[in-house]
Amino acid sequence: MVSITREELRYNFLKTIIIRFDFQGVFEPEIENILPQIKKYLKLKGFKRYEKNKNNHIEINVSDDNSSYPEVNKVQSREVHSFTNEDRGYVLDISSSFICLNVSTTKYLPFEEYSAIISDIVDTCKKNIDFFTITRIGIRKINICMLADKERIKDFFSSKYFGYFEEVEDINTLMSARKDVFFVNDYKVNLQCNIEQGNANSERLFRVSLDMDIYIDNQSIIETAYNSDGLQKMNEILFDIYISTLTNDFLKALSGKNEKLFNGLIGVEQNE
Repeated sequence: MVSITREELRYNFLKTIIIRFDFQGVFEPEIENILPQIKKYLKLKGFKRYEKNKNNHIEINVSDDNSSYPEVNKVQSREVHSFTNEDRGYVLDISSSFICLNVSTTKYLPFEEYSAIISDIVDTCKKNIDFFTITRIGIRKINICMLADKERIKDFFSSKYFGYFEEVEDINTLMSARKDVFFVNDYKVNLQCNIEQGNANSERLFRVSLDMDIYIDNQSIIETAYNSDGLQKMNEILFDIYISTLTNDFLKALSGKNEKLFNGLIGVEQNE
């Protein structure tokens, strides 16, 4: 594998980033009380639109009496305060049980920028709400690209993670999926490597997705991981996994050394 740093990359095919904090010990009025302070902060960060939505949370009891169907215990409706920065592609959702930042953009944005925003919001909650207890911290990154020639997938993605059955002639691959679940020290990781056939403008294309998420729910280390430095550590683990799934040629092209490799590849964007 080529030795490469994040700073060397000039292109990406990252489409969505999600950073989410789950917590307990908070009532909706307590969130309402600190919203004015949060709104002032988010306005300074370029957030201009606000919506209040309802989120239905369903609790299900799994019966041990051999019943065919699980029993719905109760449905809770929670208020979700949603703030949007359209220029940066940020949507920040705040409720009494979670804070979630969704980043959707085709241009590269520094991780330090948006991780600091959600860390500051969480810090505001910790300082102003008694018994605010983080139960889970997670980061998810979804990378997607498309190409017409199935055989060229091997030019970009490691066959250890992305593959399809080809032992019989005239195979027409509709979908191939691989999922790995593992630990990296105290962090839990889900890695999904998928190939899916579809059509766009009457052209057959293969959609390749690299979907990674990392999270911690260990209370003994959560308290030291909720800030920007802790999130950065999780992000570095995802980066190491990311580059391990790509071929050396693709990594070189992403670093700007052989852009001709991108011919026929849809979804790769240049970092600004």
